[in-house]
Amino acid sequence: MVLRVDGQGWSLSSVEAGHCSAATKAAVKCALETSSEFDSTQIVVSMLGDFVVLEGFVRCRGDDELAADVAAAIVGTTQVHNRLICRGFPKRSN
Repeated sequence: MVLRVDGQGWSLSSVEAGHCSAATKAAVKCALETSSEFDSTQIVVSMLGDFVVLEGFVRCRGDDELAADVAAAIVGTTQVHNRLICRGFPKRSN
């Protein structure tokens, strides 16, 4: 289990903070699936210690960052490893 230090210097693991990896993984997957801003059907969510790992493909550049932002909203920015590959071009702004 990977330990992290919170802002007050306490060392907490995800289990000690009241989270288990299965619940964290499920929360991130659910949040990605409910996001209407991008297609998350080819994103695989896994856990590596306390870190959420996003792997797979997204359609447009920028969607990888949106997916990472969704995951970061649940676990924190420093706890997300984004390994997504963009298959297309940036979205056109209308």
